[in-house]
Amino acid sequence: MKNLHSAHEAQVSAQPATKLLREVIEQSADYSRMIGAHLDVNATDFEAMEHLIENGPMTAGDLAKAVGISPGSATVMIDRLVAVGHVTRERNPNDRRGVLVAPNPKSVAQAWKHISPLILASEKALADLKPAERKAIELYLTKMLEVYKNAH
Repeated sequence: MKNLHSAHEAQVSAQPATKLLREVIEQSADYSRMIGAHLDVNATDFEAMEHLIENGPMTAGDLAKAVGISPGSATVMIDRLVAVGHVTRERNPNDRRGVLVAPNPKSVAQAWKHISPLILASEKALADLKPAERKAIELYLTKMLEVYKNAH
């Protein structure tokens, strides 16, 4: 119970920027779930789609690593995504026995319909700031990324 109490005290005494970052993270997770619901996929499947949208076709093994699941679980996940039409399995041009998982362009367009307004709003919010303000935000976010990366 002491750890929960200490964590609560730390949360209460957190600076406004820390509280806002936490809220942004929570809202982002909620938004990802909402997009996943629109695409009729669970959180892991949506995460896989995000990696495919960002990186293009990937091997099942690379996709499993990116999402943090076992190769067997990746096969089941890919089967689900194929069944709902979000991805296809294609021959790997670099490995004649290999297969790549490729995002369906229609699914990519559907996902971007939800994601692009956030990106545009974010870019506009940053454009409205002075260069020094943008640099301060970049510095804070860079330091927070280091905190999260070092927490593993």
